[in-house]
Amino acid sequence: MYRAAAPVLSATPPVGLQPFPLPLAWAARREFGPGDREIDVPELHHYFADLSRGHEIGFRPSRVTRARGNPFLAMARELLAGRLSGERIDLAIVAHAAPEFDPRLSAPVNLTAVLPGGPLVFAVSGQGGLAPFSALRVAAAYVRRHGFRRVLVLIMDQGGTPYDLPERIGDAAAALLFEPGGGRTVRAGVVPGVPAAAVAGFRQPGAAFVGRGLARTDAWPGAGVAPAEYPCTGLWAPLADGTAGPVVLADHDPHHRALGVCVVA
Repeated sequence: MYRAAAPVLSATPPVGLQPFPLPLAWAARREFGPGDREIDVPELHHYFADLSRGHEIGFRPSRVTRARGNPFLAMARELLAGRLSGERIDLAIVAHAAPEFDPRLSAPVNLTAVLPGGPLVFAVSGQGGLAPFSALRVAAAYVRRHGFRRVLVLIMDQGGTPYDLPERIGDAAAALLFEPGGGRTVRAGVVPGVPAAAVAGFRQPGAAFVGRGLARTDAWPGAGVAPAEYPCTGLWAPLADGTAGPVVLADHDPHHRALGVCVVA
């Protein structure tokens, strides 16, 4: 069991970000069209009804009946097909904002059997677009503590849900592989208790991209803006597209007043 204390809130961000102990070897991202998996079974109708009872979240039974989607596991398998060698993966973390399309499936549980080496796998969620930044921070801590040599961070978006969504979300998956042979250094972190304007403290030469939490502000004029329909994966597309030189990725969660920053050099 791991125990951790709550972070100390600060009015200003720290000068530096935590370096990831392993270099980034490669990054990939893929968007997916409509999926073909169905969730129209009695137990899931009961499941979604129970979850929504007493909460005004716009549950519609008819959406379960006609829903077709892409589970996280299916997207991960297609994204990673032919990309991973037989060398073992020590740790994999799945970061997502929207819930899994089919709650009967668990991407972490199934990936343990799919990825080479039977790695430790778990998920980070409940933080909106900041989930990937937290996943990097947690993965870095595991590498330092256990000496892991090959780490995979999977970032997921999916928009199939029987509930009302404030904005459209598409289906996409992104992957970041860290290993000793990588060629790019990464520094990342989540700074709690700060306004969106605090991102100015992390500006430096290179291309800058912001998520939808910063897109509606003028905190970073001139920065590229990730597509709003991909709250988790969209911001990481520049790494998969091979954007040259230093890259700064940043997003802000106004509800938690937290800022996520990742610098890739």
